[in-house]
Amino acid sequence: MAIRKHKRPNTPEASGVVGTVRFVQRESDVTSLREGDIAVVDHPELDARQAQELIDQRVRAVLNAGRSSSGRVPNVGPQMLAHAGILLIDLEDAAIWSKLKNGERVRIEDGKVFRDEILVVSGTELDDAHTTAALADAESGLATRLDSLAANASDHIQREQTMLLDGAHVPRIRTKLRGRAVVVVSRAYDDEADLRGLRRYIRDDDPVLIGAGAGADVLLKAGYTPALVIGALDNLSDAAIRVAGEVVVTTSSGTVDTPERLERHGKEIVTFVSSGADDDLAIVLADTNEAAVIVHVGAPATLSKFLERPPSEVARMFVARLRAGSKIVDAKAVNHFTSQRFAMWPVLLLLAAGVAAVAVSIAVTPVGNDWFDSLGDQLADLGTWIKGLFT
Repeated sequence: MAIRKHKRPNTPEASGVVGTVRFVQRESDVTSLREGDIAVVDHPELDARQAQELIDQRVRAVLNAGRSSSGRVPNVGPQMLAHAGILLIDLEDAAIWSKLKNGERVRIEDGKVFRDEILVVSGTELDDAHTTAALADAESGLATRLDSLAANASDHIQREQTMLLDGAHVPRIRTKLRGRAVVVVSRAYDDEADLRGLRRYIRDDDPVLIGAGAGADVLLKAGYTPALVIGALDNLSDAAIRVAGEVVVTTSSGTVDTPERLERHGKEIVTFVSSGADDDLAIVLADTNEAAVIVHVGAPATLSKFLERPPSEVARMFVARLRAGSKIVDAKAVNHFTSQRFAMWPVLLLLAAGVAAVAVSIAVTPVGNDWFDSLGDQLADLGTWIKGLFT
């Protein structure tokens, strides 16, 4: 694309959005964003979780090197950004990473990105009307998406048959899960709210806490120490690796690229050779190691959210939950049952009625009469003594 000079002077009156460029190339990069930044991302089919992270960081604009919505799935991420007043632009040139640098100041106007008033790259601005129309079109294609899910799930079952049926390649871990409740935390839909809702359950039932990928950092932020973290090594922070009781690295090739990260923290290298998302493999790991119950924090709450991921990921997610069967429980359901508080006044009233009934029963007996006469005398003496203190 030819670079041309934009003649508009760089003055305070210049229109558009001005901010500092921040690259988000990994999930952990989101935390480096500051209020008013312009985030550069590569999020095809921008989903609700990704959008909420950007909204939480109060960015001013998002430059997406991927297509925010292809119309294949009803992903609500673009609409969430529009409703939050955050400018979203789908870039026409995926080489944005080499054309801009972290920390540079840019101005965005009419889908065009200027640095020092020189056009760097342009794209399509997705306003509220555009995102609403795209979402409506995508929702009408849900039936097609479900057909795709069935086909991809069948293919995944055939490829991973030995793992799904016999537990092949699923590591046997040191952390004892047999017969215990497990909480798997993903950095996904409503993760922090889900975890807050489980505070009483975690305190009373002491489940095994498993951080799936960046979900380990969600646990740390909430003040918990994961007994186990599992995920691709790029998705695990040093803080999570350091404090976790055990680390399982997922890899599709069977090799670990940077084993020194584990060795530096004195962790044994345990690998789980399989393809799939961190949370899906965490569920398979817990199920194979005979966990009694698997509570999932950060699970999609609706069919639309479930189908937001790419077809192959949706299929693996579906099969992992199908394998776990009745063991898998959504955190929101656990929160509903554990947060129900029983009123104490009926219990106290019943107790008082019982005490009164016993007192009346005793009072009508000869022994009871003697007791109450004696008690009356003692109370009279006590009253006289107290009166004497003030005279």
